[in-house]
Amino acid sequence: MGRQTSGTIIVSAVIAFAAIPFTVSAQSAISGIVKDSGGGILPGVTVQAASTALIERVRVAVSDEQGRYTIVDLRPGLYKVTFALSGFATLVRDGIDLPSNFTATVNAELKVGALEESITVSGDAPIVDVQSTQHTAILKRDLMDAIPTGRTYAQLGALAVGVKPNTQAVGGARTATQQRLLLHGLPATDNTIDVDGMKMNSMYLGGETQPNHNDAMTQEVTVQTSSPGAEVSAGGVHINLIPREGGNAFSGSSFVGFTGSSFQGHNLTQELQDKGLRQGDAVDYVYDVNVSAGGPIKRDRLWFFGSYRDIGNANVIANSFYPDGRPGLYDQRLYQFTVRLTSQLTPRNKLTAYIDRPIKNVPHDYASGTDVLTAARRRTDVLYYTTAVKWTSTVTNKLLLEAGWGGTVNAINFIYQPDVRKPRGSADWFSSASRQDIVLNTRTTAAVPEQHDYPYLYMLTSSASYVTGSHSLKTGVQWRYGPYWRDFDSNADLIQRYRSGVPDSVIVYNTPTHSREHLNADLGFYVQDSWKLRRLTLNPGIRFEYFSVSIEPKSIEPGRFVGFRQFPEMSNLPEWFNVAPRLGAVYDLTGDAKTALRLGVNRYNKNDTTNFTLRYNPASLQSDTRNWSDSNRDDIAQESEIGPSNNVNFGAAPPRHPDPNIKRQYNIEYSVGVDRELFSGVSVTAAWYRRVFYNLEKQINTLVSLSDYTAFQTASPLDGEPVTIYNLNRAKQGLVDLIDTTSTDRDKSRQTFDGLEVSFSAQLPRGGSVFGGLSSERTITVACEGLAPQPLVGTTATSWDPNTFRYCDQSQLNIPFRSDFKLVGAYPIPLGLQVGANFQSYAGAPLAVNWAVPANVFPGGQRTQSVTVNLVPPGTKYLKRWNQVDVSLRRIFGVGRVRFDASLDVFNVLNSNVVLSENQNFGASLGAPLEILQPRLLRISTNLKF
Repeated sequence: MGRQTSGTIIVSAVIAFAAIPFTVSAQSAISGIVKDSGGGILPGVTVQAASTALIERVRVAVSDEQGRYTIVDLRPGLYKVTFALSGFATLVRDGIDLPSNFTATVNAELKVGALEESITVSGDAPIVDVQSTQHTAILKRDLMDAIPTGRTYAQLGALAVGVKPNTQAVGGARTATQQRLLLHGLPATDNTIDVDGMKMNSMYLGGETQPNHNDAMTQEVTVQTSSPGAEVSAGGVHINLIPREGGNAFSGSSFVGFTGSSFQGHNLTQELQDKGLRQGDAVDYVYDVNVSAGGPIKRDRLWFFGSYRDIGNANVIANSFYPDGRPGLYDQRLYQFTVRLTSQLTPRNKLTAYIDRPIKNVPHDYASGTDVLTAARRRTDVLYYTTAVKWTSTVTNKLLLEAGWGGTVNAINFIYQPDVRKPRGSADWFSSASRQDIVLNTRTTAAVPEQHDYPYLYMLTSSASYVTGSHSLKTGVQWRYGPYWRDFDSNADLIQRYRSGVPDSVIVYNTPTHSREHLNADLGFYVQDSWKLRRLTLNPGIRFEYFSVSIEPKSIEPGRFVGFRQFPEMSNLPEWFNVAPRLGAVYDLTGDAKTALRLGVNRYNKNDTTNFTLRYNPASLQSDTRNWSDSNRDDIAQESEIGPSNNVNFGAAPPRHPDPNIKRQYNIEYSVGVDRELFSGVSVTAAWYRRVFYNLEKQINTLVSLSDYTAFQTASPLDGEPVTIYNLNRAKQGLVDLIDTTSTDRDKSRQTFDGLEVSFSAQLPRGGSVFGGLSSERTITVACEGLAPQPLVGTTATSWDPNTFRYCDQSQLNIPFRSDFKLVGAYPIPLGLQVGANFQSYAGAPLAVNWAVPANVFPGGQRTQSVTVNLVPPGTKYLKRWNQVDVSLRRIFGVGRVRFDASLDVFNVLNSNVVLSENQNFGASLGAPLEILQPRLLRISTNLKF
């Protein structure tokens, strides 16, 4: 299908937006059934939900013929629910504490009496949602302030059972550096980050990296870890940030936190030093200043909220040093401004708008083993913000319309340090190539190629909800679109690689490059229902998705290894139509909203922005690893010393093409669980999850087959066992025509995830709370058909290679289940003190032993390409368990509406020095630690609220 088809679909979407107003999910709801004292159902009861959290103060519904009612789109807060019907005494249920993204069941029994007669009942708020299959962790503002974290949405999301962070963040030491969250076998690209129900994922790295959000703007955070509904495309972690809106009373807050190098202990032992770790990870300083204020511009009509945050930190990175021997510092600063307005235009129409404008600078961005002064990158922002406008209209007590527009812009540069960039073609340019030792894990002289990323992602969303007592039907449209521009350049147009100081190979680039992709449409049409049948609630849904990206035409100047290039436009690459059905069922086992049995079967498509298309853009960054001998020993890779290319069309034509019939990857999540309220305020959950992946990719080189490789065996340098190596025949070297297609043989290409989770949540006396649980999981991957590599920026596919099939079938290996545990809580103690704790325990990461096979091992020394093989089976080698205990002690002072907290937070209380990353390259440095957990760290902070 061509541009005409794409345009027709987009025009149709615009028409749909005009027909259906817009935004994403409503907030929370109160639902129930109304009966008389004899147990008979009561239709026509007027139900009012009142709260200061609502700018309009009151929402109204009427019970249907089954006596059921539902009030949707409620903000979190305390509610008073009133039931009124002529001939019956009015019933008031007071003190309903409604969290975000939760449906509270509030049933009522009316007694015969005068309407003006009022009966008020106060009781505990429901804690089991018996109308949704989604499992959600809810973090309220008071709890977020009480537990020790680095005050980012990622660190808060990592508190949920089943969610794993990809890196450490002790005491906010990396507050300005984003963690990635992983869930149930899915990558971080499948996560969804919402602000007030509107998706704010960035386009950068396929949506893997999200914007930095201002902590003070958030009132609550919900973390959904299973069964997202049809209004969500992907199946990963779904985090919804519920923003503060101001209110009819002026309020504000001021958080100030600081950590200095003298506030930190030491955990670098002699054992670690003996393994090669000269300097562990540490903190030089961390500060965090976050102030906010909000209130009425006009009572009940217009509210404002504003916030400013300034974060700075400098971290010592393991095994990095300045020339004078001082430890290297990874330093950065993030400061951001947030403004939000909420307006009640009419009694039935509400408008909200916000902008969050971060500015982030990282003078030295690097990893362990990097020469800080020459090989670290610098990050500078070009334009960085998120913004949204949202309109909500309560047309009737049954019909809710929503509409919104938003944007996420994350235009940034990653460039060389000052004076490292040299004039193209000069002698200094040739001699200033980045130098990487693949055995010692070091990098000097220059960073990886300079990178300029300019993603501009915009979104339109539209929905209509029709709510009766028994049905909550929602239909909507979501459309994301925008351009993504990428530029790369590099000294010498290559990286020189060494093995323990000996020249080995070079990575040649087609720099300079200028790629231009445009996301035409990431378009979703969905219908979602919640249908109550006595104790059973069904959650059927269906989502129709259209996905289209195009490549803009581009002319590019010549480089060292490529000539002048001119590439035409490529339309609709890819163009996918997909259907994603969702089905969930919840059964109120005991009929009192205290026990819920859940079942879910849901399909989720693999999320993307422009990464799939980038793989096939001829103007994108391409690389080619070639042999290098440095025959004149001047340590400068020259053309006469570099071996032949592994791609005869390098830089002139794309090395990789998609099968015209390649299909979008997707997965199906199966879930079974039970929630039980044990007693007031205490609930437990047990759930089993299975995720099966479909339409996995395989890669074929049409010009090379297995018969074009010569197999030979050599002894493993690790244990002496024979290892089969495949060497490409010289006549086939450089012949590359890679085709990515969809695998149809599940015996050779499949992936499954299985997981079991047991969790609990308890509201303790005196305002305390605690939650946590255990998760145990395993992922089995079979990739024996040349699974296409993950589409990462700056990497390109190499030829189909049988050397990658060693241990390709994990179903034949003993892959164990691996378990994580979490326990989080806060509790007030005498003398105005409050203690908070955060214990997280993660299974150690899997390890490999990667052997870059030396040229002299190949028969006759005739190595035609670089070969790396893993010497140990997956599932046999892991890092030690990562245990981290953080504790907070706060002294609370209060006078009237003013509250002041003084806190002492201690992170990594036990001073663990567990290794989080180590060198997996075979050689003298194999097993050398690259990163350990930050030593015990103290943070002093104050938090003023009024």
